[in-house]
Amino acid sequence: MIGRRAFLGLAGAFGLTAATAGTLAPTPALALAEDEARAVVQAAVDEVLALVKREATAEEKAAALQAIMERSAALPQIARFAAGRVWREMSDDQQGRYVAAFSAYIARIYARRFQEYSGETVSLARAIDAGKKGILVQSAVSQPGGGQPIPVDWLVSDRGGDGARIVDIVIEGVSMATTQREEIGAMFDSRGGDVEKLIEALGTA
Repeated sequence: MIGRRAFLGLAGAFGLTAATAGTLAPTPALALAEDEARAVVQAAVDEVLALVKREATAEEKAAALQAIMERSAALPQIARFAAGRVWREMSDDQQGRYVAAFSAYIARIYARRFQEYSGETVSLARAIDAGKKGILVQSAVSQPGGGQPIPVDWLVSDRGGDGARIVDIVIEGVSMATTQREEIGAMFDSRGGDVEKLIEALGTA
């Protein structure tokens, strides 16, 4: 069964924590409609579930997942948030290479969890206006065997300036973006604070 761990990983591929919303470009929020927000989430969910079921190698699925994330989420902002304090220590060139390495790393990590999938579905519920934060799309993830559905909330915003994107996911109070930030920080520290070694590690993990 895909379970909480695997779904947290898959959903985390799209998400930022609420804190990262502040790293988006400070452009005025556009008139994002609830139907548009639901469509963004539905498209992302449909693409990921279709990919899970596809016959392909792990490498092919990771590449396809990265492409989905790039369409559905603000990956540069996610990468920057995950870097935390390390971001300020990077040169412009290092930042660019780090974002590319981080995006590929996240796709590989989540693609490896696809094998845990066993038929779960995601059912979208209502969309709620969250004010300046965007639109909150509520959903529930079914569990085989009739277990209690897992509640999942998707925050969609268009404040980044490049269209509506999923900028936050809340799964039973767990944020994958915060976990990613902790992991990147630990990887950086374990490599003696060497940015180049961090980028190399992301490329080979």
